[in-house]
Amino acid sequence: MEKFDWSRIRLARSPWRSQVVPDALPILIRWALEGEPHSYSDLAQELHDTYGHAIKPRKDLYGGVAGGVAQAIEWLSGQWGTPIPPLHLILVNKRTGHAGDGGYTISPAYFVGKSMDAEEDRRAHLRAAMDDVFTYPDWDRVARALGATMLTPATGAVEEVAADAPIPLPKVQEGGKPESDEHKALKAWVASHPEEFVDYGNFPAGTNEKLLSSGDRLDAHFDNGKHRLAVEVKTSRCSEDELQRGVYQAVKYRAIVRAEQKAMRFVPNGEAVLVCTRAPSAETRALIKRLQVRFQQVPLEAEQK
Repeated sequence: MEKFDWSRIRLARSPWRSQVVPDALPILIRWALEGEPHSYSDLAQELHDTYGHAIKPRKDLYGGVAGGVAQAIEWLSGQWGTPIPPLHLILVNKRTGHAGDGGYTISPAYFVGKSMDAEEDRRAHLRAAMDDVFTYPDWDRVARALGATMLTPATGAVEEVAADAPIPLPKVQEGGKPESDEHKALKAWVASHPEEFVDYGNFPAGTNEKLLSSGDRLDAHFDNGKHRLAVEVKTSRCSEDELQRGVYQAVKYRAIVRAEQKAMRFVPNGEAVLVCTRAPSAETRALIKRLQVRFQQVPLEAEQK
């Protein structure tokens, strides 16, 4: 493998960073392939465990390490003439769960043409860029171009911070059942009660059966010109497996709505919420939390004509 000249990267020229930045790159690529964000403390520990670098007490020093990786990725993007997702954005603040404003100021080329004035818009663009990092297919090519060794990603179940047990996947029914009167009533109630969803934006009345570009139809959809909200509804009579399927549907719809916004050059701030007239079980609540899905319980009367 050809050795990359890291001296061309401004933030990799100091004596310490010239050693640490090249070793941080394969670690970040491995984490990107695993699909999990990490903190600067995690990076410090991994640099110690994998490459023997002493852990610095001041974790803010690792911001310069992330910056060096960011500059290398941006340099390579220029060489290839195609944008590479900003790999450093998977390093997040433990408290907030997202990268700071330095995440885009150190790598401005990836955000050209995107409004970064409002904090809400910045967060949406940073979140979308992180998703791009996790789905980028050519990290092995990036590693070769920058002379980095590919570390083997972890496989199987990802260990949770709180060591949560795996949550079994729900049973998937083959073929659809006829839509119940309760489900029809609940969909109509949700669309006509935008005030129930003010946490996601101030919406006019919504619509039912909104067709997405994927061919999926939403139970309810709200759009105020700036924000979009996809809604999946489940009635009180649904099984726990069906409610958990609704969790996965919300994950899917959130991704599709944001993809549509990105395609149209809008801020990718779309959200999805799972609505039900009963509370989920403890296992389903854990799934909702783990997949970061929005859940809202509405009155039982909502499914009654």
